[in-house]
Amino acid sequence: MLFYNRPNREENSTAQMSVSTVAASNPTRARADGDRIPKLIQLGSDQKSITKVQAKAAKTMKQIGYKYPTKSCAAVLSHFLREAGIDVPITTGAQNLADRLRVGRKWSRIKVGKQQPGDVGVCYSMADDVAGADHVYLVVERIDSDAMMIADNQAQGKTHRRYASGKGGKTPTEYFLRAPQRASSFEEEDVPDDDQVWRDEDTNDLPEPYMDDGSPRLMDEDGSPLYVE
Repeated sequence: MLFYNRPNREENSTAQMSVSTVAASNPTRARADGDRIPKLIQLGSDQKSITKVQAKAAKTMKQIGYKYPTKSCAAVLSHFLREAGIDVPITTGAQNLADRLRVGRKWSRIKVGKQQPGDVGVCYSMADDVAGADHVYLVVERIDSDAMMIADNQAQGKTHRRYASGKGGKTPTEYFLRAPQRASSFEEEDVPDDDQVWRDEDTNDLPEPYMDDGSPRLMDEDGSPLYVE
């Protein structure tokens, strides 16, 4: 009998080692991510593509027993990445996705204030439940060292403003991740504020429907691990 268990901290550590091994065996794949960033920014800035990606994320969350947009930030971001040609596994845990980018695909950790379009924001772990980032999001425009326009699960069919500092009741961003071999430029401009957004939520207790190598993790319809002979 084979048991497909949900990830825990020990499994995450093992998974990181596995992802690192895969990346080391194919470094060209990771280096190519930087070439996909213009497409990623384009997708994250367009209302139609945002709506399309969020619909895909809704299906992913339904598969594990959640109703979108609840706890859907990593699902949205992983679908954005895949639409841009960055073949990360569909991922539901924010910290799991950050680790898959940083460890498995060699994305660089960037200090807050140095972010640019195409970077992935990784927020602090503030929730008092499961350790790991409370939120992840895609930066599509930099306004200044704090303010950005982003795409995630919190505003439907559009981008919205977020502050790296957490201004406005959000979880502060701990760091950003940047794809290798990609330099981006941007211009600062005024962008209207938008307060009608979903709240930050801890996603690190969610079951992952896909393994680090992209193969499906077998689960029942309710999202629980599946026993197979």
